[in-house]
Order: sequence, then structure tokens, then C-alpha cells
Amino acid sequence: MRILVCDAAYPLDLVRATLPSAEVGDVATAGEGVAALLVGPDAPVAGADIDRMPDLRVISTASTGTDHIDVAAAERRGIAVRNAVGYCTEEVADHALALVVSMRRGIPVYDRSVQAGAWDWLAFGLPPRLAGTRLGIVGWGRIGRRLAEKAQGLEMDVRWFDPLVDGGEPELDALLRWADVVSLHAPLTPDTEGLIDEARLAMLKPGAILVNTARGQLIDREALKRATHIRAALDTVWEKPPAHDLRGLDHVVLTPYVAWLSPETELVPYRLAAEAVADELSLVS
Repeated sequence: MRILVCDAAYPLDLVRATLPSAEVGDVATAGEGVAALLVGPDAPVAGADIDRMPDLRVISTASTGTDHIDVAAAERRGIAVRNAVGYCTEEVADHALALVVSMRRGIPVYDRSVQAGAWDWLAFGLPPRLAGTRLGIVGWGRIGRRLAEKAQGLEMDVRWFDPLVDGGEPELDALLRWADVVSLHAPLTPDTEGLIDEARLAMLKPGAILVNTARGQLIDREALKRATHIRAALDTVWEKPPAHDLRGLDHVVLTPYVAWLSPETELVPYRLAAEAVADELSLVS
């Protein structure tokens, strides 16, 4: 019964404390005898990969999202798919709020201006107060709700949209037109890929802010490049590192997929992934 660690980000010593027989492997070459895969967003698992592993019982990912795994193919085979639910709720909500605040107050614009040799206190215009900012949250899961709590502590006016949860705004388009800031917290699914397309970007008011700490594919990349009437702050993009066409855009601010990261979370998702495999394979003592 082989247990393969297929993502170089995993600390092997930590994994082997729970799964002593775990070995480094590759999804693309795994075959018979493999009972478990430990993966992450950089180690996708397609249906064809699953078909090559007749003994596979569990796929465990060190992430909250599972869009890099063909979950439907796994379910057809009765293979468990486990993820690290909730491990970085505080961190991602904090990072989203930090992006909201910094973009609303014009901090990236001021920094770029000063770094270029200017000392222009009107480089951004007149930055608005945070109190009263209209914040629209798309996706009402753990992170979206936690962001709302933090933003309300700063006296922002918060509304939200989630078609799977009762009680929010009935229409996404109306929320986009209303908001000063939109923060994305929806999972990536066939229904949400390209959710913020050219038409919806056009609904955002001039100067509005779009924050994405979910998945890059929620936004139409080419449309975003043209949407210079807004400003965007992205922690998750379409590939890592981002392609050159996203760098240097005056209306886009990028952080390198760090919303989840803190001393408290640095190792947690990998430990949770290993423990999930132990649980599914009944290796828990």
C-alpha cells in the first residue's frame, strides 16, 4: 500500500510523523499499488490519472479548494477526496481586508509615485474614509463571513451574494453596481469560472475596487486587463508566477498567493492532509 507525496511543498518529516511509509511520487507516473495521494494546487489530479490507479482510496490536498482534482471521477470510483477545510480563514480574511483598506486609501498608488521620485500628496486624489465604504462580498462561506465581521468593525456597509445561501442579495449584478469594493470568496466550479466577465466588470463604477483571494479563474483575464476604470488587487491569478501581461498594469496590484500564510498556518495544511490519509486508510492509532 503506497502513499505518494506529489507536491514538493510538503515537508516530508512532518508527513512521515503521521505516515511513516510516505514516499515522494508523481501523479503523472503513479499506477497500481498506490492507495493514497497527497497533493496541492500545483499537483493536479485528472480523471486519466485516477484511472491509472486501481488501488487508490484517498486523495488528500493541502488546500481548501479541490478544483485541481477531478472530484467527479474520484466519486465514481468511491475514492475519498479530503481537503484542509478552514485552516486559514483568519489569514485570508485579514489579507482581503488589508487589500481593501490599502486600495481604498490609495497606498499602492502613493508608493509607486514616491518610488518614482515624486512627493505628490494628490497622486491618488482624495482618498475616502473607510467608514461607509460599500463592500460587496461574493461567496458567503467561512472566509466571506469573517471578512464581513472585520469590515463591519471598521463601519463599512456590507452586503453579500451567494446563490447557495439564503439571506443575501438576490442578484449579483445589482451588488456589483452598488459596491465601492467587491471581494471574491466563491469556489471555482464550472458555474463560477469567468463569473466576473467583461459585462460584469463594466457594471462596476469608475474607481471601484475588485479584490480576489479566491481563484484567479473567477475573473476573465483579458477583460480585466482592459477594465482600466477600476482597480484590482489579486492574490490568486491564473498561473504562478503571473504572466508578464499582468505585471506593470497601473490598475492591478498583485501579491504572490500569500493570503493563507502565517506562522500559525505554515505547516497546518500539510499536517491536516497527512492526518486525513491516515484516517481514510484506518491508520489512526
